[in-house]
This record gives sequence, structure tokens and C-alpha cells, in this order.
Amino acid sequence: MTTGIILLAAGRSLRFGSDKRCTPWPGQECLFRTSLTNAVDSGLPVFVVLHQGDAELLEHCIKDDVVASICPDSARGIGNSIAYGVHTNQDWDGWIIARADMPWVTPEVYQALAAQLGSNDCARLADHFGHAGFPTAFRREHAFSLMNLSGHVTEEKLLKGHDCSVVTVDDPLILRDINIPSDIPTAV
Repeated sequence: MTTGIILLAAGRSLRFGSDKRCTPWPGQECLFRTSLTNAVDSGLPVFVVLHQGDAELLEHCIKDDVVASICPDSARGIGNSIAYGVHTNQDWDGWIIARADMPWVTPEVYQALAAQLGSNDCARLADHFGHAGFPTAFRREHAFSLMNLSGHVTEEKLLKGHDCSVVTVDDPLILRDINIPSDIPTAV
């Protein structure tokens, strides 16, 4: 069973005020590189979704042997980026939907989510208090629904009322993302 990671990096960083993907990050040259390295180090296939105008990041991905593509309608919302990533990788049996602004997701977390898809049709993360987070994971039976997401509707819509497997992670930072510059000093 082939499960891969759809790494969503097509956002515009409007709340951040600049391209947060290029923000310096401890131990790496930038936030995006940290998230990408963690995904690649999982050993799972990785597909990066970028937005129009991301030719430089696309070239970096290609140079690093990471498959990436520019989603033509990413400006319409994260749902379009998810749909594009899944549609482009229909040959996979499962997809882990990850956000590039969540640098604390470790290779082991990606592997744990992928393992859950062996016996469950979906999986998600939660901290030890049961607070749900990202990334999420879906098997092939959800492909049609994932490919029909659009606008600002995320894969979370598919989880409502659905009994998904839960991967518990003890680190509360796993549920944090970087939205504004002050998230960096308080989160690192």
C-alpha cells in the first residue's frame, strides 16, 4: 500500500505579513525546509503543492528530488490545494494531508499515520488531552470527496461524524502552526 504526504505550501501568508515559508528556522535555513525535511525523512513519497509565482521554490524541490507542482487555483483556498494534490497523486492508496507551516510534525508521526491506514480508512492526530490536530490521513475510499474540496473547506469536513483512528502525540507543539511572526519565539 502506497501512502504519501501531500505537503501544502500554497498559502499566501497574509496574517504573517511576508512569506513565512522563507522565515529562518533553528537548525534549518527556513521554516519550509524544516517541514519538507521532516516529510522526506519519513521515507514516504512526498508531493509539495505550491502557488503561482513559486518558481524558485519549485526549482529547489526539483533540485532536492522532491516532486512538487504549482496548483493553478490555489488562490481560491486550501480546499483547492488539497484537491489538486490528491488528484495529481491518484495512484497512491492513501494520502497524509500536511501543512508546511507545522514544522514540529516529525518523520515518526508521518509513519504512524501511514501505518494506521493499513486497518483504518482515516486517521488524525490528537494530543494526550484529546485535542485534534493535523496532519490527517485518508485511504483511497475518500479520494472522490478529497478531490471535490474547494475554497476554504478543508479535509476536516470529511472527519466530522466519522470514526477515525487517532494517533496520540505527547508533544503539545504538534498541534501548533505558524501564523504570525510572534508564533516563532513562543513556539521554539
